[in-house]
Amino acid sequence: MIKLLIADDEHLVAESIRFIIEKYTEGVEIAGIARSGREAIEKALELKPDIIFMDIRMPGIDGIEAIRQIKATNGEVLFVIVTAYEYFNYAKDAVNLGVHEYLLKPVNKHRVVETIHTASQSILTKRRAIQREMLLKEKMNKIIPHMEGQFIYSQLLSGRMINDIAFYEDVFGMGLAHGYVMLAIVEESESYGREETLKNSLDKQRFYDIFSLELKSLIPCLIGPPMLDRTVAYIPVNMDEDSYTARNMAIETAQRLVNRVKKHINIRYKIGIGRRYDIGDFLKSSNEAYMAAAVANKDSVIHYEDVILSVNTVDTYPVNKEKMLIHKMLTGDLDGVLESFEEIFWWLTVNYKEDMDKIKSKLLELLVVIKRSIPYEVKENDISEQGQFIQLLRIENISELKASYSNFLKDITLAIGENREKELNGLILKSLKYINSSYHKNISLDDVAKEVNMSYHYFSKFFKETTGKNFVDYLTEVRIERSKELLQDLSASIKEICHEIGYSDPNYFCKIFKKVTGMTPTEFRSNSLSQEVI
Repeated sequence: MIKLLIADDEHLVAESIRFIIEKYTEGVEIAGIARSGREAIEKALELKPDIIFMDIRMPGIDGIEAIRQIKATNGEVLFVIVTAYEYFNYAKDAVNLGVHEYLLKPVNKHRVVETIHTASQSILTKRRAIQREMLLKEKMNKIIPHMEGQFIYSQLLSGRMINDIAFYEDVFGMGLAHGYVMLAIVEESESYGREETLKNSLDKQRFYDIFSLELKSLIPCLIGPPMLDRTVAYIPVNMDEDSYTARNMAIETAQRLVNRVKKHINIRYKIGIGRRYDIGDFLKSSNEAYMAAAVANKDSVIHYEDVILSVNTVDTYPVNKEKMLIHKMLTGDLDGVLESFEEIFWWLTVNYKEDMDKIKSKLLELLVVIKRSIPYEVKENDISEQGQFIQLLRIENISELKASYSNFLKDITLAIGENREKELNGLILKSLKYINSSYHKNISLDDVAKEVNMSYHYFSKFFKETTGKNFVDYLTEVRIERSKELLQDLSASIKEICHEIGYSDPNYFCKIFKKVTGMTPTEFRSNSLSQEVI
């Protein structure tokens, strides 16, 4: 709906315009009528019209001045000048104010209708353009966080220079060629039960949300998705700034962030800051940030260049992360596998720095552990230990080493999943075969679970997820289908058929049969016979 305001001190003119618009146009609402320039300004502020029919000569503030003041607060409104012939030249000056059209008094019906039509089309076109722009912006606002997370995650995994950096700079609206990594590590709190564990997870997610929101309000940056106990942010900078000033600015930003975060959540964490590099050395800055945050220190914000490390100090290898990686691998959790490896690789690069031989040695040890921990079938078919050893030994670039090992873990995890699926398919076929051959016996879910060597509870869930039916329903379906076949033999009694399919109580059999088929066994037999006769 288009809202229109009429500003004219001549009652007859104003009512004539109102009459023409209401009778001969559609989609236009007369929002109000003003009798003076001052009243036109006040009503324009109050009613926010889309179109204003403005008389030039009115008492007090004239039409031209009223247009100037209204446009100062509402630049989108369209003005149509209404003037007597003797003021025509005066009215033409209004074109400089962006007036849409001017009409001579007395107003002509066709000119008014035509003017309303063109003004409405102009407004509707502008509205559609705004709607398209808002829709596009909304879509981009939904997509950009995913692209942002993908950008950070890809840099953490591969550490390679992005070829189309200009594309990402355009999407994110910031330069990305140089910058540093700011990394927050949430300290693990003791957990004694399921509720505490759930609370810890919720606190970490809330911390990530607050950290992201507050850091983005302080400085242009990209923030990756939360990974286990850490959050990674990439902050673009100008490399022309001297190193000392840049370091202090980064620390100041982090400290301001800490002050903001503590207003929202009480959680223990540390922020580590890496040095500035080209985007191609993102992983290096990330490792430095991790090293800084991991150092035992009472400070909540630590810059890598302020960290004093002993050359001989090496933390204990994270065996728990290794166990977690293997567990995630056996359960088919690929994201969990890659995140656990991220932890292990971070530890290796922090403690062995750029000593490729030591890092390779640890990765080869991990490969042996993986080989011993996974099922035999996968070992023989999908792991070429010698080939993997040779490939690792040939790599001399830390980023390539990480990417190669990540791909290796991905292949093994997928292979385990495929083998597990084949195994489970074999087990379900075995269980169905057992049921179909033993339905006439008094078998139970526990009997079938033993047959396929599964626990009672696990098999119950497995059977339902695989077949879409629980055990009792499937067994009943098999028995009823067999009873339908037996009912075709008139020499067999209902009681005999009942015992033949595994039921001991004929009344119970009849009840179940009717529930499944909608008929009693006798009715079913009669109905089948009548159809044969026809």
